[in-house]
Amino acid sequence: MVTMMAISGCNQAVVMKRPDNIQRLVNETLVDGILSTDASMAVTLGRSRTLSIWNVATSQLLHQWSDDDFDDTNYLLALSGNKQYLATAGKQKISIFNLETGKLDIRWPAQGFNPDASISSLFLSQTGSTILVGMNDGSITVIQRSSMTMSLFKQHSAAVNHIELSNFEQQVLSTGLDGDVHIWATYNGELISSFSRPQRITSVSFDETNRRLFIADALDNNVIIDTQTTQPVSHLDYLERYRYFRQALFTNHGNNLITATSKQSVIYWDASSGKELSHWDITAYNAGTTVFSMVIKPNGKLLTLSSDGALETWSL
Repeated sequence: MVTMMAISGCNQAVVMKRPDNIQRLVNETLVDGILSTDASMAVTLGRSRTLSIWNVATSQLLHQWSDDDFDDTNYLLALSGNKQYLATAGKQKISIFNLETGKLDIRWPAQGFNPDASISSLFLSQTGSTILVGMNDGSITVIQRSSMTMSLFKQHSAAVNHIELSNFEQQVLSTGLDGDVHIWATYNGELISSFSRPQRITSVSFDETNRRLFIADALDNNVIIDTQTTQPVSHLDYLERYRYFRQALFTNHGNNLITATSKQSVIYWDASSGKELSHWDITAYNAGTTVFSMVIKPNGKLLTLSSDGALETWSL
């Protein structure tokens, strides 16, 4: 890995990392993009609405669909943990693809409590058997594919911008533009715990044991919480230049946290003290470049996927 030294505004030497490896998958900006949890697969949805599945190690294109293959223009992606299913969503419709065959598995319209509600967030479980759909009216649908049953819950007062399953898929973590973070039971919607920030939630992350939870809003009101005691562990000691946090990822058994800002910066933190350990910028091909997805590779390095469709590997 090659590094270079830069001088910060407070005259402290800061190590600026360069990527160990970089590969640009597409030559267009992305609407959405995600990485598999094992860092072996990338999914890109370009501005042309071309949807592509890639092998990260070889940059080989595995599957591809054009906008003509869909009834509704897609905006959101979700990948099952086992990489067998991909979900795409437009404003009103959801499509599920079987990635072993590359064929459409099922397609159906989504609905909230408000008949005019549109889809605002999407999640697939480890096996793809459970689908979570967040709507801009604050409602969330839990879909069990085995029985094709749907349960609709009203958990937020504004658009749901993040949903995921946690605690062996028995609980849902959801956040909204209302500034609320809710943890609730998957099957009956019962609220287990709740946290809030003054503004809309922009990033959230559980550690691998669901013991530590990071949340941040659009004004950088952030906190790391012990979910067992519901008490704060730390606040990130950030500088204003970082803007708000767009992505967050716990590493090292919850002892460290990686965040990506609304711009190009990635920051590595000590989660217990909230102190910055290092920061660097991803490679930008356009003025608005940002991180869309990031995961830890099996070798312990960080893999990022940018809004420019670029994969970069980083030594921490």
